[in-house]
Amino acid sequence: MHDSKVLNVSSLSSEGRFEFFMRKVADFEVVWGLYDEGWATATLEGNVVVPFWPEEEFAKRCATDEWGDFWPRKIAIEDFLDKWLPGMHSDSRLCQVFPVPGDVGVVISPTALEVALREELEQYE
Repeated sequence: MHDSKVLNVSSLSSEGRFEFFMRKVADFEVVWGLYDEGWATATLEGNVVVPFWPEEEFAKRCATDEWGDFWPRKIAIEDFLDKWLPGMHSDSRLCQVFPVPGDVGVVISPTALEVALREELEQYE
């Protein structure tokens, strides 16, 4: 991936990055997280959030500071929709979609993200 693409997409608004995330995930049927003996999480306004990205390179660029020992790891869309999101709902965790340095991205409930992704995937069938 060209640095110019990474910079252009990363400079989009959080809503713009969310839309990019939805299109890429529906197209490639993969979600990226950061992993190191467990998945990366953060705390925002008292909620535990799990960050997700549409492509490996974006996740890799966020593997800094407290996530410095983490590396990108992909999650198949079927697992994400059928296991991850229901499990996150049960654990009262939120999804942090496409954070970038300096912007937390879109924080959304797992249920709302599941509905949105399933709707997006229907357009690709």
